Amino acid sequence: MYNIIYWTIAVIDAIILMIINLVVFFITLPFDPQRRIIHRMSWYWGLHYIWFNPLWKMHYRCEAQIDPKKSYVIAANHQSMLDISLIYNLPLVFKWVSKREVFKMPFVGWMLKLHGDILIDRGKAGSTKQMLHEAEKWVNRTCSIAVFPEGTRSHDGQLQDFKEGAFLIAKMNRLPILPVAIYGTKDMLPAGSAKFRGRAQCFVHVLPEISAETVAATKTRDLSNMVRSMIHEKIAEINSARPKTPKNG
Repeated sequence: MYNIIYWTIAVIDAIILMIINLVVFFITLPFDPQRRIIHRMSWYWGLHYIWFNPLWKMHYRCEAQIDPKKSYVIAANHQSMLDISLIYNLPLVFKWVSKREVFKMPFVGWMLKLHGDILIDRGKAGSTKQMLHEAEKWVNRTCSIAVFPEGTRSHDGQLQDFKEGAFLIAKMNRLPILPVAIYGTKDMLPAGSAKFRGRAQCFVHVLPEISAETVAATKTRDLSNMVRSMIHEKIAEINSARPKTPKNG
């Protein structure tokens, strides 16, 4: 019953918000090259599903001194589709790098297109080059770039190997990196499942930035390992320190 009610509200809500976003997109496109207004609306759309659920609690902590006037590469681990919503806590206008399959999803994929988010087509020749070109275009408009370096959701919550795309973007555009550790969303909406869980907590920790100077002086693979290690350590810390909440369904 919990899932039936939640999904019914979510779908009706998504239809209404999609119509509003389409109208706003066409009105603001001529004078909003960064698509800040659409981004702000996605901030509300994504996070309100968590805010309004009385069984869920979100903990957010930022250890970085984020400058909204700068561009960053945001690199986060990926446990659930809800991670997309949580990244909108960051006070930045950013563009997602996302695989083709996500662009095909109802509502989520449609909003990616309205944002101007960046498609990467795995296994297709020239896709990485095109992705880097699109990222550079948005960085030149003072937008940040958000990436899940694992490339897909972790089904068991364990941190997977990081791909190098996020770190190529950072090096090519001389951008600092914001590592983000996410924990607990697999207990809300597990990867590969459409079943929302009951009482749960999620944690979002924005870790200290890796400066543009460090990015420039470090090899891509070493950057990938550095960020993965930072996120891995923070997840372990959260897991050991978090208050234990009983699960209901």
